[in-house]
Amino acid sequence: MLLSTLLCAILGTVLAHALSIPSPSHSVSFEERQAASAESERYVFAHFMVGFVNSYTQDDWNRDVALASSKGIDGFALNCDGQDTNAQQLQYAFTAASNSNFKLIISPDFVHYSYEDPGPVSELLKPWVTQLGYFQYEGKPFVSSFWGEGTDWVKVRENVGVELYVCPYDYASQAAVDTPGLDGLFSWRTWPGEGTDEVVFQNMTSDPDEEYLNLLAPLGKTFMAPVSPWFYSHLPASTGFPKNYYLYSDTLWPTRWQQILDLGVKYPDQVKFVEIITWNDWTESSLISPYKGTMTTDGNKEWSEDFDHSVFMDMMGPFISAFKAGQAQPQVTEDRMVWWYRPTLKNAECSSTDSVGEKPRGWEMAADSVFVAALTTGPATITVTIGGVASSQSVDGAGVHTLAFAMSVGSVAFQMEVDGGGSATGKGAIEISDQCYNGVYNFNVLAGTAAVDGTSSPASGDTALASSAPEVSAAPASSVEAGTAVSAEASIPASSAYSTPSDEGGNTSATQAVSSVPVAPASSSLPGRWGNWRNQ
Repeated sequence: MLLSTLLCAILGTVLAHALSIPSPSHSVSFEERQAASAESERYVFAHFMVGFVNSYTQDDWNRDVALASSKGIDGFALNCDGQDTNAQQLQYAFTAASNSNFKLIISPDFVHYSYEDPGPVSELLKPWVTQLGYFQYEGKPFVSSFWGEGTDWVKVRENVGVELYVCPYDYASQAAVDTPGLDGLFSWRTWPGEGTDEVVFQNMTSDPDEEYLNLLAPLGKTFMAPVSPWFYSHLPASTGFPKNYYLYSDTLWPTRWQQILDLGVKYPDQVKFVEIITWNDWTESSLISPYKGTMTTDGNKEWSEDFDHSVFMDMMGPFISAFKAGQAQPQVTEDRMVWWYRPTLKNAECSSTDSVGEKPRGWEMAADSVFVAALTTGPATITVTIGGVASSQSVDGAGVHTLAFAMSVGSVAFQMEVDGGGSATGKGAIEISDQCYNGVYNFNVLAGTAAVDGTSSPASGDTALASSAPEVSAAPASSVEAGTAVSAEASIPASSAYSTPSDEGGNTSATQAVSSVPVAPASSSLPGRWGNWRNQ
């Protein structure tokens, strides 16, 4: 009898292990399973400037929510600047979100709110945090911010009357992570040299993220990582917000996304959120949505209106999928190319007609290159034809490959031939010139895309030029894997990517591949937003 009982116990244990059935003394409740699922989930938000869309209608919000959702974005972080029109726009936003699974979070902008008085921020949050479309994490409404160092978040919680999950933007410091009421921190450091007076001649690294994570991880707190496609602002003093500088951006978008994947693998319990900076800030060229600018007095339309960034969302899809799956490489499921380039060579001069009257700070960092991200499921050849002169580069496997081609004057055409059959063609919407576009300095970019099924974005224009591009031989380009260096006149670390200038301002060979990422299996007392640069 004893032997029989023992055998039954052993057999039960074996079966329970094989079938992953918990023993009665360790049963997992439905609530525990839900909590475990929530802990493993990751989310991607886009920073939405509510104060920029005072004229938005319900249809505009419906459109933006649908577009963002279709590209893998989980929600908007609604930057609220205290304008009276914010309330109406927030109502539109939550109505749009209530008709979908899209989520919204409130992000008070402390350039306008006071960190010394939690009352107005509490009143901002109170009507919305219980709305159906408000994002909750660990069962709590999620709140972020732009700045807000020293805010009494405990008092904000008390005023709002519900528990909040607070993840604001603050500098990485022990004082910040020890602030009472904080569950995590958000970083705005997503451009090289942001918040400093320095021109940083290199691409973004993950060092700033590590500063946050080394502080947050021991405390079990989370981190919201930032990513942005570009930064260029060219606003005259008459606007009240004079900003005239360019931050290194040439290959920032794919480089930064890969860094986020690496951080997600290294810190799986901390890197739960990503915030794209931004959805719609056309005044700083960081937007990924179609241009919807309405300001007519600051001159930004001259260097923003014709420069679509929306196809950058087609490049981020494989990275978002991998981030949410906890994988280290992007998940590419279709062959596609995404390109971006400036409208003029960087040496173009037009100070006499320019709205600001001088070139932006940091202009030397920009590479005179046309960039292509080849998203491939296998080997492929990419050809770029500028002014009738073609240059080709090949990639030898699946992944996201960032390539650079020498920039010259003329129309721009693109072609990708996939080994085994299939091609994509497209044309740049603006010809490259050695004269300033619209008579102003422009270090913004326009972007376009085309997939191997022949589908191309409106920005790609007529494909006839690309299909008739002459075939020429080009020197083979070597892919640069992560952790290696680009061979050029000066050796540049891979973390700087291809187009990072050397200390002397020189660029690497324009026909060299940037990187090849393998594919995964199927208040007024506050400092200015950009440090001292804001007033330069």
